[in-house]
Amino acid sequence: MARTTQHMRRDWGSISCVRQGVWRLRYWAQTDAGYRRCSETIRGTRKEAGDRLAELRVIHTHDAPCPTLKTCWERWYLPDRERMVEQGDLSPQSLAQYRSTWRKHICDRWAKMPVDRIRPIDVQQWLLGLKRVAASASMHLMRQILDYATRYGILASNPLSIRYLLPSKSTTTPRENDVWSPDELGDVWKACWGSWIEPAILLSGFGSCRVGEALGVRAYDVQSLNVLGVPITTVRIERQIDGGANVANRTKNRWSRRTVFLAGRPAQRLWHIACMAEKDAFLCAPPCREHATQRELRLEFSRLLEQEGVTPHLFKNLRKTWQTNMRWVVRLPPWAIEPMMGHVGEGITGRHYDKPSDQLFAELLAEAWTAHPFADEYAWLP
Repeated sequence: MARTTQHMRRDWGSISCVRQGVWRLRYWAQTDAGYRRCSETIRGTRKEAGDRLAELRVIHTHDAPCPTLKTCWERWYLPDRERMVEQGDLSPQSLAQYRSTWRKHICDRWAKMPVDRIRPIDVQQWLLGLKRVAASASMHLMRQILDYATRYGILASNPLSIRYLLPSKSTTTPRENDVWSPDELGDVWKACWGSWIEPAILLSGFGSCRVGEALGVRAYDVQSLNVLGVPITTVRIERQIDGGANVANRTKNRWSRRTVFLAGRPAQRLWHIACMAEKDAFLCAPPCREHATQRELRLEFSRLLEQEGVTPHLFKNLRKTWQTNMRWVVRLPPWAIEPMMGHVGEGITGRHYDKPSDQLFAELLAEAWTAHPFADEYAWLP
């Protein structure tokens, strides 16, 4: 019996079912060889085939209805970002933030608007009705979505590319941005000594780790050295506990995958904790749990500081404290501090040519620590 093919004609193009899950799209379009009939075969559902044909119509015809912003979001922007997450070029947390910004601030106002009807005066009025942080994030996301419409010739220019006035800074609650002095950092360490969060204090306050990075360190990531007579502990940063409490075998970006270095008494203490743990155990974990969440860490940190009467700041400010102490107390040069923090260096040299070994970093830190061993001088240390 001859094979039957389900055929669906549309007002532009047609869709034929070749076999289950395989569809052939046919349409007329202007090509380099002239105006001719084209075809494309895709795998997926009938709806996905219809969406693809609609996308081809937007690209190839002049009389197609102008797509809405929601169409650009769903057809181009979102699939591209999901692909970037799968390939490891974008974190799931970043994609979740984009979805949240779309849902909270953009969708209700602009989703059904054809992109050729988005006027700068309306955009400006909308932005001024948001808080400054929300306005900045929404403008950035909407600009990226409309870049697709510009790229595919739907728009001659992106209406979000011009400069807009943002709401006053008074609409934003200032972030707590203080750091601990060297002596105060010692008080923080003392308040957390022996607790399950102590490794995170050492990794962030004396080793530059971000919150998720500090939680993601396993015992086998830690090694001990003696460099120029100074105890140095190295920690390989390969993973993090993300905001969703998941173990993510990736870092914020490719420069964040690095080795961090601790010197002196903090280095000895972290090495001691690593030696007492199981080889593949997370160093920072509550009792009877494999690993902690970022929220659990912050809550326990706040509780211990309050209990001991220590000046409270956000846990993430330990990383800022480390940077400040390394630069102004230990006197490390900025060009060494940046890669230690997982930041890309300046210019072409920093990105492609300046590749010092871990041994060079350890020697530089050991020399600086010998002259300014601030954390070795805490009187309370046993």
